[in-house]
Amino acid sequence: MMRNRKSFVRDSRGQSMVEFALILPMMLVVMFMITEFGRALYQYNALTTAVRAGARQGVVSGSGSAISAATAMTDSVLTMGRINPSDVTLTVEVLNNYGGVQGVKVLRVKAVKPFNWALKGPMIVNAGATSATVDKSTLNLTAEAIMHTEAF
Repeated sequence: MMRNRKSFVRDSRGQSMVEFALILPMMLVVMFMITEFGRALYQYNALTTAVRAGARQGVVSGSGSAISAATAMTDSVLTMGRINPSDVTLTVEVLNNYGGVQGVKVLRVKAVKPFNWALKGPMIVNAGATSATVDKSTLNLTAEAIMHTEAF
């Protein structure tokens, strides 16, 4: 009788399943974080590409239509990158005497987009007997391109 109890205590069947059940929540959180970071990086790269293309188009088009050409190209590239242009705050401006140097003109294109997390609403944290909600902070993705022009 005593022998059966000792063998039951030393039996390791089911140990892997218990360990997996303990580790699974942490693994899922890490996988979710990696996915969200990848989404943010993709959107940042698309935003940077759009701003760069818009600045280039504005500089090449000349002084009369620089701002409208830069805006149109930026919106077009954002759409190709599956980002809604209405979600982006776009600033296009021609700066005179840039950097304090007389006669230097540049075209500046700046875009700011808030990153939308996949998890909607507040996160509920259950810490034992008490439960609390945590508001997600807003992550603003910002891209800026400044190009010198002699055409203006």
